[in-house]
Amino acid sequence: MNGNRSLREATPMNIRIVLALLLGATFTANAPKARAQAEVNGPAALIITYHAKAGERARFRALMQTQGVFQFERWKQEGVFAGYQALFTTYAADSVPDMFLVLRFQHFADLARWQKIEETDPGGLPAAAQLLASPITADTADIVEESSIAPTTKDSQFFVLEYDVLVDMSKYTSYAKGYAVPQFQEWEKSGALSSYAVFENQNPAGAQWSSFILLEYKDLKALAAREVIKDQARSDLAATNPAWKKWSEDKTAMRKEKAGIPVRALYLH
Repeated sequence: MNGNRSLREATPMNIRIVLALLLGATFTANAPKARAQAEVNGPAALIITYHAKAGERARFRALMQTQGVFQFERWKQEGVFAGYQALFTTYAADSVPDMFLVLRFQHFADLARWQKIEETDPGGLPAAAQLLASPITADTADIVEESSIAPTTKDSQFFVLEYDVLVDMSKYTSYAKGYAVPQFQEWEKSGALSSYAVFENQNPAGAQWSSFILLEYKDLKALAAREVIKDQARSDLAATNPAWKKWSEDKTAMRKEKAGIPVRALYLH
């Protein structure tokens, strides 16, 4: 599809064709795998949250499922970013955002193109969406670790976990890789988890979160079983992985959980 074509010319059928071809590919295709801090100008992420105006949540969601996702797809095809996830909170609540946008860049310097977009489309929102909602936070992040073993589907159930980090960030990185990631790998093996990603805020002072973890469960049944799966994984790791067991004893000194927010991927209906 021609990247210069305006959204006004994009018919619902055209949008659905684009999304059908790219369904589930926004996270896995060309997504960077290393931490930005591991190399100069390495991979990075930008995580933006949005609040809809009072009474406009449903309209905001409907518009982002059409014009919004189509625009993100066009920018992705043009190479503005390597991948994205547009996630709408599962349940309406004033205490949490209405939408999260996770953008992945192959190089930190690639943010320059997004900065130009921000000048005319704040937060990457289509003009019509700007009347319904506003960005509330925007944080650049290092990608500590991520994995995807199955494509996102309409049944996928996501969880956003936000933490304050209580130790030096390099120590927290070791903790995340030594404690959190082995658990996520076990959850993937069980078939319950389709993907996970661990991010660290590059500018945590005064931010909503220092560490941001995104978990994707296969479906509602997998989400319902999360505590059973978690307990089994911890039991297995404690018995077979001494390093993990040591980290588990120190975890409360590493971070403080601030929020656990269920979200869903935005798709056209």
